[in-house]
Amino acid sequence: MAVRHHIKVLVVDDDPTICKTVGLLLEEHGYAPRTFTDSREAIEAADKESFQIALIDLRMPVIDGVEVVERLKEIDQRTSCIVLTAYPDLDSATETMRRGSCDYIAKPFKQEDLLAAVDRACRRMGIVYTNESELNKLIGQRIRQERLRQNLTLRQLSDRTDLTTSQLSQVELGKNAASVWALARISNSLGLQVSELLKGL
Repeated sequence: MAVRHHIKVLVVDDDPTICKTVGLLLEEHGYAPRTFTDSREAIEAADKESFQIALIDLRMPVIDGVEVVERLKEIDQRTSCIVLTAYPDLDSATETMRRGSCDYIAKPFKQEDLLAAVDRACRRMGIVYTNESELNKLIGQRIRQERLRQNLTLRQLSDRTDLTTSQLSQVELGKNAASVWALARISNSLGLQVSELLKGL
């Protein structure tokens, strides 16, 4: 299961209902959101703490979304900004992208579209990770699948890797984490790079 509780999301929209709805949605999916209806307060918060993702309404009083994107990027260039707007048009999309936003969502939006945009941004940044026990299981399943695909027994893989059948069995069942050395031996024995074995996990 992907772990997201460490991902802080700044939500800026002058509509309190949208702020509340988006904040609850993000919380339900494991993120750590902070919501603001005042863009100035949001910028002040970003100046004091780090946010990996920002969801920003385009049309707001005092400081509009385009300027918020620009200010957030000045504070931390790494922040991924996603712009929300009820008035989508090519010019505003182009301008926000030029200022540093990474995505653009038209209101009203479907919850799954919003979550997909946040997830895309997180994966581009490499900040979503899988919890350790789940990761061990996924690696073990992939090794087993590849071993069976090549019609290898545990004994044959053991002979190729210098790992005992018991060690390999524990890795395949996800009960023990394989060391980097063991993963390299297993990958090599299966004719794979370690990166191929771990791709997408």
